[in-house]
Amino acid sequence: MKSQRIALTASVLYTVVIIVALTFAIRASNNMVQTTIPLLARYDLSYSQLLVGVLVASLSASALVSSLLNGAIEVRFRKKLFVLASIVYPLTIFLFSFSSPVSVLVFVIASGLSYGFIFPNIMTSAGLFQDRNARERILAIYTLALGVSLIAGPALESLIVARYPLRTAFLFFVPLGIVGAVLSPFVKFPEEKKVERRSSVWTHPGFRVGIYTFLVYSMSTALILSFGGIYAKQIYGASYSLVILLFAVFFTASFATRALFSVLKIGSIFPYVMLMMSISILGLVMVFLSGNIVIYAFAFVILGIPHGLGMPIAMFSIGRSFTMEERNVANSYFTSTMMLMMVIMPVLGGTFLNMVGFKSLLLFLTPAVLVLMILTLKVFMSQKAQKGISEN
Repeated sequence: MKSQRIALTASVLYTVVIIVALTFAIRASNNMVQTTIPLLARYDLSYSQLLVGVLVASLSASALVSSLLNGAIEVRFRKKLFVLASIVYPLTIFLFSFSSPVSVLVFVIASGLSYGFIFPNIMTSAGLFQDRNARERILAIYTLALGVSLIAGPALESLIVARYPLRTAFLFFVPLGIVGAVLSPFVKFPEEKKVERRSSVWTHPGFRVGIYTFLVYSMSTALILSFGGIYAKQIYGASYSLVILLFAVFFTASFATRALFSVLKIGSIFPYVMLMMSISILGLVMVFLSGNIVIYAFAFVILGIPHGLGMPIAMFSIGRSFTMEERNVANSYFTSTMMLMMVIMPVLGGTFLNMVGFKSLLLFLTPAVLVLMILTLKVFMSQKAQKGISEN
């Protein structure tokens, strides 16, 4: 028994080191790409608001395609693609510094394709353990690593763009991509049985709750990342450095929330889901009411809280609903939904932004959040006699 505990501890430590380092490297650089591409397209390449939305959507659309393919590929081929994508990924970051109005679209698609093969496999590796306590502890650490990377990326970039041209920021993040490429061969991949039909995934209540939870925070996040910085620059006269700091504030609130969540003993996830959705509505209203950059930044803090809760809640919910062999397919479909939202929202935002304005656009998301709250309540009420995702 003691030797088993030692072996489990050693395996957990190995997984934590690889997952944390890889997650930080990939997500920090990807977040930099997501927040900088709109600014580069708008102010350096002279894209319109609609074209900015289309460009951001192309990044996510390409990641959507590769994440869907990832769920259908056998594990031995998937690992090879994972390593290859990890090598291609830093190259795309490097090329952004030299992009033109045409070539930037090519680089965006290549970056998205490589990221879509990387992210779901990191998520699956983080939830590899059969032991629930070990699995959820690693998942909590994984989401903390995500949170740290989302702070570090904008914070570092803010310092960079205060001294260097916007394009130069990409070059500073290439080393992080290289770290990801070096670590990629050490990521563990599970043996798994193939799950052919999406319907078999959707029938799991934990997957539905994970999707509803994700949709609530991702709708506002997609619009903030795509147009929140442009709005701050146009309306409040914020500098590039201050714009990036706003994103750092948003992700700092997210990280603080995840840090608190990681030390709690989580039984039923229902109260956390309801809290997260309620705070989302508050944050959307705060953006609408903001009249200066300080209140606008405070609204970012409020919206950072559901962003911090959303990912760990969704991952816990999915982890409790699928066997280890099934989780890659579930995580691939989950990642695909993430990418799909980042396709839809920038295009919708770019289309309607000039009609209603950025603040009103966010306010219009509140009815959708209320609908998702009702759907979530329906799932939990139908499962109230079972432990399932609540306390399993």
